[in-house]
Amino acid sequence: MSVLTAKKWTCDECGVVVSRAGGEKVELPKSWDSSSEGTFCLLCRRERAAKAALESAPEDSGLEDRARLRRAALVEFEVRRRPNHGNGEIAKACRSSVAAVVAARKRLKIPAPQ
Repeated sequence: MSVLTAKKWTCDECGVVVSRAGGEKVELPKSWDSSSEGTFCLLCRRERAAKAALESAPEDSGLEDRARLRRAALVEFEVRRRPNHGNGEIAKACRSSVAAVVAARKRLKIPAPQ
């Protein structure tokens, strides 16, 4: 796998920039992603996962159902992103519960680390 480097990285969604003071090239931050869709910081990647889940919701979904769907999408995003991290660590990152992380792992068929 090749390492992506650039003088600066800019999130295509929010515009946040990562660079080095001296102007030398820097690797794409590990929490960022760069694809044919663009380059996105972690915060925007999470938001895109939540938006995608909400777009798949039935139009007549209530506020509580949409909030539940959004939370589940965020937890699933983090489980996929960091499958080797503990349930408690993922729950804390998502401001969710360990039970929600366990349920997401079950849905995704991604076992907890040993």
